[in-house]
Amino acid sequence: MPHGLEQIAPTPIITMLPELNDDLPANPMERRRDWRAATVFTIGKISFAGRNLPCMVRDLSEGGMRIQMPFPPPPGLRVLIEMRGLEPRLARICWTSGHEAGLMFDLRCSPADIFAARSNKEGRIARQPRFALRRKAMLTVDQMSLFARIENISVGGVRLALSTPLESGKLGVLDLVLGDRQGVAGEICWVREESCGFRFVQPVSSVALATMLDAPDLI
Repeated sequence: MPHGLEQIAPTPIITMLPELNDDLPANPMERRRDWRAATVFTIGKISFAGRNLPCMVRDLSEGGMRIQMPFPPPPGLRVLIEMRGLEPRLARICWTSGHEAGLMFDLRCSPADIFAARSNKEGRIARQPRFALRRKAMLTVDQMSLFARIENISVGGVRLALSTPLESGKLGVLDLVLGDRQGVAGEICWVREESCGFRFVQPVSSVALATMLDAPDLI
């Protein structure tokens, strides 16, 4: 893992920090209100120049966010950013420093609404961003090796297409290299027709995921 990059934490940590906005208001009261931001540790999805890559969202405010990734886009570039609870939102890269970058949203958001976001009326938490991935892999379940095709991936798991039906709850190992992990253990968490969800026992880092997504797809 590149120096200075962190793995995800399972639960957001909230504090108050200055906002990542390079256009500070002149009015002191407005400036004080705009400097209120939340520190979070969660995976985001940043899209630019035809690429969709994961990043670590470190700070979030109404006007922007601070992200961390191996190779941030250059200042001035317009990007599309999303994270759990935040719909895709246009933003501009304001600054970069090492592995970090500051983004300013085109439209302001409400961090409180994001932390309280639910995906439906049943109260299910909005899911982590998914990344399209087309790659063949072997899935070992009950000492059987099955051919699988990965359809998308997140830090928490993958969606697989299988020709052999499996039962939910089955444990297995997916032949996938993520960082220094040679094979990823997980569980079949849902099954629908010829597709299933494979939830990793341990979430992968955003750095390992970004490195893999930058490699060519293998159909």
